[in-house]
Amino acid sequence: QINCLQVGEDGTVMVTGGQDSTCRVWVIDHDSFASSLTDGYVYSSLGFESGLLRCCHVLLGHVSPITCVAMSTKLDVIISGSEDGSICIHNIRSGKFVRSLHVDASTKEVKHSCAINGISVRKLAIHVDGTFVANFSDESMYLFTVNGQKLADMNLEEQLYSMIICQQSERLITGGEKGLAKIWTLHDLSLDCTVDVSTYGAITSLVLTPLDTSQTAQYLCVGSSNGSLSIVYKSL
Repeated sequence: QINCLQVGEDGTVMVTGGQDSTCRVWVIDHDSFASSLTDGYVYSSLGFESGLLRCCHVLLGHVSPITCVAMSTKLDVIISGSEDGSICIHNIRSGKFVRSLHVDASTKEVKHSCAINGISVRKLAIHVDGTFVANFSDESMYLFTVNGQKLADMNLEEQLYSMIICQQSERLITGGEKGLAKIWTLHDLSLDCTVDVSTYGAITSLVLTPLDTSQTAQYLCVGSSNGSLSIVYKSL
């Protein structure tokens, strides 16, 4: 069972997270690239046949179902979170495990190991500068570097249902049960502004339109629990 997935910036690589505690790296419609990535385990176990979607790596490190994934092909990094609170970091091209960390449920300290008393990870988002944000089931949000250093943390006082990063402006956008789209400065998690769409219920999804040099604005699309779609824009 696949619990989550994400496609990389260039649309060539996809990562999925499963109920079986593994992540899998897939190459989309690019046989030569898939051949260069596929490791011996996948080749011998799954075989290697030409096709639209090719599994190249099976990523190990978790011992409970995967809840969320984030990836950056530019950084060659995949980050995955699981029900027991473990966050694992792998390389995309090699499939190698790099490190794991978790937030201790009792002390709230960041520990560099697989979770023993961790807080379940709900959402992950990564920026090309090498930082990533993790949202946990206790309504907390942490900012880390891919090297595992904690830069900031805070309590959101609500469950998030969506969390994205605007790569160009270095802003984090969150939405959840309170129906507030909040825009945060990424480097310190300070709140920039809030867009209130609570009239339409909880925020269930957030998407930014691609930024093109010919455009005069970038749009934030906000989906709400009553079926409404709100469009937020800022002139560039």
